Amino acid sequence: MSVISIRNLTKTYEMGDIAVHALQSVSLEIGEGEFVSVIGPSGSGKSTLMHILGCLDRPTSGQYLLNGRDLSDDEISRVRNQQIGFVF
Repeated sequence: MSVISIRNLTKTYEMGDIAVHALQSVSLEIGEGEFVSVIGPSGSGKSTLMHILGCLDRPTSGQYLLNGRDLSDDEISRVRNQQIGFVF
């Protein structure tokens, strides 16, 4: 089973009348023990993806499973406190 599984993840920000598509149909599987880096040019959605993976933001659409579970709002704070960390 994947530790992180995202399917067709989309994040859209509304800037007045303009829709900014930060992520469009991103899918990814990360297994236990894997090391992953996210690289790309400026504006490609790296920070948006990391905010979603770190449970700091929610996707506009798509599915994000952590350890096979779709997290409820009540679980997100506990998960950020006990399970998720970033190395910058």
